[in-house]
Amino acid sequence: MSFARSKRIPALVVVILIAVVTLMVIPYSQGNSSNLKSIGHSITQQLSFSQSQSTYKKIEHQDKAFQVSTVVYEKESSDNNKHSVLILSSIGSGKSYGGDRDFSKFLDVVRSIVNVRDSSKYEFSLGVQCNDENEFSVIKNAIDSVQDSLEPILSRIILVSAPKLEDQIGLSRGNRHNPKLQRLRRRLIAKSRNFLWTTALKNEQYIFFMDADMISLTENMVEYFVESDKDIVVPRVDTAGGIKDYDKNSWRGQRTKPTQKQLDLMDAGKWNDWDYVPHDVNDQIYHFSTFLKKDLVKHKGDLTYKFPLDSVGGAVLFAKSMVFKQGAIFPTSNIIGTTWDRSEGYDGIETEGLCYLAKPLGFSCWGMPNLVATHI
Repeated sequence: MSFARSKRIPALVVVILIAVVTLMVIPYSQGNSSNLKSIGHSITQQLSFSQSQSTYKKIEHQDKAFQVSTVVYEKESSDNNKHSVLILSSIGSGKSYGGDRDFSKFLDVVRSIVNVRDSSKYEFSLGVQCNDENEFSVIKNAIDSVQDSLEPILSRIILVSAPKLEDQIGLSRGNRHNPKLQRLRRRLIAKSRNFLWTTALKNEQYIFFMDADMISLTENMVEYFVESDKDIVVPRVDTAGGIKDYDKNSWRGQRTKPTQKQLDLMDAGKWNDWDYVPHDVNDQIYHFSTFLKKDLVKHKGDLTYKFPLDSVGGAVLFAKSMVFKQGAIFPTSNIIGTTWDRSEGYDGIETEGLCYLAKPLGFSCWGMPNLVATHI
């Protein structure tokens, strides 16, 4: 009898506890139903936000045979309804940024480029090539340290290093404008540009080439380029030191041609004795400086104004990616004036040959003089 009572007592206690809890919960839930719903909604939002946040997927690749290193930071998905722009820059070394600037200053310029008026219409990616081992390491570490801040503004980041491209000796920031070294210097730049865009380009509609030593650009420059609907476009490039037309590779008109003696040296392959440098034909050439002298008053303040060009510079160069996908490249040799008997011609290397190759494909080059990119 006592054993049966001992089993019923705990059962009775459980029943009483359930009743008490029920009486407490019912009035609380009736009086605070809105609070409970609010708490539940808040938790759902936080979970949804956490799940919707994209994180870069980092992929590293080493091609030991050709000494190519690639690091890619990529989000899981992209928006096909946006204008997609790939910003590209070849960085020679830690001195390529100019003055006392470094890669962080370069990223500041990138941030200004992607700061468009309507970010809902644009998607940006960044591709950087650096063949200097030390600076490439600096760049990788820098991207790793700030990738959280770059993630909202860059869909992809591609870092590339190909030291084998650096097979030219004797080029430095100090002598890079020496006329006798221009053919070698421009060949190296063309190789780097071609290697970078072929490595980095994926599905982007537009490519925005920019030198590492640019320090500022007209606000919303990308939007003006896209809205122009032109195939290849360059802005006017000035300098912090006051030069109003720095990139003289943007022009239309006529240039000089070599003498017969210089042509004979080309045919004989005596390039060490060949000292020809193309020059403008007086009164037959139009540069951005010509616009400033003759046409600025008429078009002052019109950021959409544009004029055709036969050649473009590369300090800042914007193009539809379709131009390159159909076969145009940055020529690695002078393509104007070449024959089967010559290893190359006398003009049209790198960016100056791009328009020449693009024209037969149905594309054209343009300059927008009231959009300004400032070189250090």
